[in-house]
Amino acid sequence: MPITHLTSAVERAVPLTSAEDVDGAQLRLKVFWPTTTLWNDAHMADYHKEAPAIVQYLISQQYWNRQGAVDTHRFTCEDFAIRVLCGYASSRGLPVKLSTGVRAYRNMEVYSPVQHDTYASHMYGFTEMVMLTYGAPDMQRPQNTISLSSPVELRPGDILAQSKDRPGNRAHHIQLATRVSPERIDIHQGNTGGAFYRPISTIRRWLGENLADPQNTAYAGLPIESGQYVRAAKGWDYYNLTTGSKAKDFLRIFEFYRWNFREFNRP
Repeated sequence: MPITHLTSAVERAVPLTSAEDVDGAQLRLKVFWPTTTLWNDAHMADYHKEAPAIVQYLISQQYWNRQGAVDTHRFTCEDFAIRVLCGYASSRGLPVKLSTGVRAYRNMEVYSPVQHDTYASHMYGFTEMVMLTYGAPDMQRPQNTISLSSPVELRPGDILAQSKDRPGNRAHHIQLATRVSPERIDIHQGNTGGAFYRPISTIRRWLGENLADPQNTAYAGLPIESGQYVRAAKGWDYYNLTTGSKAKDFLRIFEFYRWNFREFNRP
């Protein structure tokens, strides 16, 4: 497997007025990657086609971490889905806009030192910024996704949200479809390890450990897992091929979503 050495790009905030325009407003942009085209039907179809290959690359890729050791990717569940989306969009110059209810994150946005100086101006910097606050319930926001009515509508790169086992159908776990057929749905997922619940998580934050921060040594993400749903006499049975766990008729507690690509085009 190839080992890549990721280096931080130079921070860039792009002025929207010329240097000679001393009277104009000096509005600047933080550019994680430039938007050069907008989502259309062809891009959406290509995302579904390429999503499985992006997943396999993330599984196989090795890199040098900040401690100088060889490492492999670890993700929480929603972070994994974000990384696949942004891996595709950034390579094609396509916009991404992800909302948390507090603010919307864009690949190009008005520069703010407080919000942006911690993050390098590339796709990795953008995903690190989003991952700090974007959670599984944000996958249910119409600004981010559109709802699918049944699992037969799923395509590779679409989202399965475990939600119907919680009050208010609030999502708490995310899977990503990677292969879909009438009899089987293959998924990959990130997952969470460690004490990722209050008050333990609050105490750990006081100690400087941020379980939601992929750059923190306490990050709760785990290696990418694989699984599949197989159509049964009643519903779809689940098999986690990484851990060996099984569950009958497990898909009944999931909702299904697709990224709201056209909303990403909107300012």
